[in-house]
Amino acid sequence: MRFSRLFLNVRSLDGLSEFYCGLLGMRNFGTPEEPLFGYGEDQCLLAFRVSGDALYEPGPNDFYWKIGLTLRNLDLAFGFLEAQGYPAQDLKQFRDIGYMAKLRDPQGFIVELLQQGFKGNDQPVGDGHVIGRQATFAHITLRVTDIEAAKAYCEGELGMRLMSVQPVTDIGFCLYFYGWSDEALPVDDLAAVENREWLWARPYTLLELQHLEALDAQIRMPDEAGFGGFAWDDGSDERIVKAGGFALTG
Repeated sequence: MRFSRLFLNVRSLDGLSEFYCGLLGMRNFGTPEEPLFGYGEDQCLLAFRVSGDALYEPGPNDFYWKIGLTLRNLDLAFGFLEAQGYPAQDLKQFRDIGYMAKLRDPQGFIVELLQQGFKGNDQPVGDGHVIGRQATFAHITLRVTDIEAAKAYCEGELGMRLMSVQPVTDIGFCLYFYGWSDEALPVDDLAAVENREWLWARPYTLLELQHLEALDAQIRMPDEAGFGGFAWDDGSDERIVKAGGFALTG
């Protein structure tokens, strides 16, 4: 089982090919009119669909948050983006979670760049595009308010396995990472920091849930622009969950 598509609704396709292929080193496995951007057909692909007139403006309580790309050497990628005149923001080691930065694509969607090792634990990269040669489309991140409903949906309906729990209680959230992998964790404790660099190095896409812990937290679902759902493939059949088909917000 693997993620095969992430559907995002946009006002237009302007600038997306230059951003995802030129800057981030992806390939277009679709057409100019119906692009499918990604690092390989064995990974999840970004499927952009033109829908609506409003430019997407991400908010802190949106159901859809971001995609995450994991890299072997974030500083190398950061310097490349800066040289191209499209610098990433907020480069930092965020606690004991990861060394990361963020940027937005031309249609307003957030892309997180996350080094597979913590700050200072960069790895060699091969030849080719500075980012494309070292990147994995690693995370699809959604926000939820009812974590028990989310767990039941991911585990019961989607058949996924919880692989990591990462509390950030003082800021009011906790991260949950789900996948279809049956790989053994380095440490059995799902909250163990020792598992995190291993997790960031996985060569497949995980579903990341940010559980907003405040009792009065409200999730805003997108309408014309934003998250359109995802598809997964079990090797014989592709199944699609649309944005309105989730039972993750209570």
